Amino acid sequence: MAESIVLLGLISKRAELSGLIDRYRKQINQLELEIACLDTTIELFSPGYDTQSIKPKRYRRKNTFFKVGESGKEIFDVLRKAGKPLNTSEIAKIIMNEKGFDQVFEKPLKATVLTTLRNYHKKGMVEVIGRDRNTSCIWALVP
Repeated sequence: MAESIVLLGLISKRAELSGLIDRYRKQINQLELEIACLDTTIELFSPGYDTQSIKPKRYRRKNTFFKVGESGKEIFDVLRKAGKPLNTSEIAKIIMNEKGFDQVFEKPLKATVLTTLRNYHKKGMVEVIGRDRNTSCIWALVP
């Protein structure tokens, strides 16, 4: 009996995944048709335009940890309260504790914190003052 339950579960999962593949193939076919129509329209407005040179737009996953602008505010608050430079992991762990995030989110949250810090570094709002033993950047607020 246990084998048949397991087997039924596996068959059900396979059927589900096959259905998803079929659905996404149909969506891809529809999108390719729409691109072909757009290419034809572009050709009408600009004969000879190389539509193959148009780079695809990158889609990023939505950040589920913070609302828009909230990550920077949280990071600045952590650095201000600490009163000393911190590395990326320390900042992420403090935010995890303050927001009550589970430990499983440490790696993606750390990546989000690092991306936010890099963006603010480009804007001159935070600075890298060194690296720790793990070669993680040590960040400080720009005075």
